[in-house]
Amino acid sequence: MPNDALDQEVFCPVLWRDLEKLDPETVARLSGAERTATGFNLKFFGRNHRLDSANQLLVGPPDLRAVGFVKTMVVLSYLVKSAQGPAPGLANELVGPWTLPGGSVFFRGPHALPMESLVEVFGQDPEGFLAKALALGADAITDTAFRFRVLPFVELGCYLDPADEEFPARISWSFDRYAHYYLALDGLWGLALALVSEMVDGPSPLVFS
Repeated sequence: MPNDALDQEVFCPVLWRDLEKLDPETVARLSGAERTATGFNLKFFGRNHRLDSANQLLVGPPDLRAVGFVKTMVVLSYLVKSAQGPAPGLANELVGPWTLPGGSVFFRGPHALPMESLVEVFGQDPEGFLAKALALGADAITDTAFRFRVLPFVELGCYLDPADEEFPARISWSFDRYAHYYLALDGLWGLALALVSEMVDGPSPLVFS
């Protein structure tokens, strides 16, 4: 595997095969994607991404970081899981990751949601934290928190508790209450990693060896 999976075109053949087995009309209807002659168009990070199923290729816009393993995994997982239903739409309620079914077990240890890179860059710069998120397409919740509909039916929230004289900075994550109907927990973890990569403009927080 490449050292920086977000910057390499490494694809997910099993997920591509899973997608090919599904009815494309059902995939489009339940995921909010647009069916095309060669696959789908899908809003991801607020920008159009094109899926070319024949060539197993995900193409994103030039103003975002290059498509690679994590982004491809997230998008394919989203389409496949959406088509399985029940696909209830957005709950429009952000909840802590441990509130999601299985989240209290999954989001620990190696699957802890990313914090270090954001803290390093924005721990003493809450204005920059919010400005970067808004530039990507997020909406402000407070002066140090935002919510971002990263996929048509998956919204996440991110809160920065800035560093002060007593305590170091901390990052807290939240997801739409129904997000697990559209992405399994590893997909939500990957989504957070991809967002951090866009926010910090640096190396991916996920390194493969």
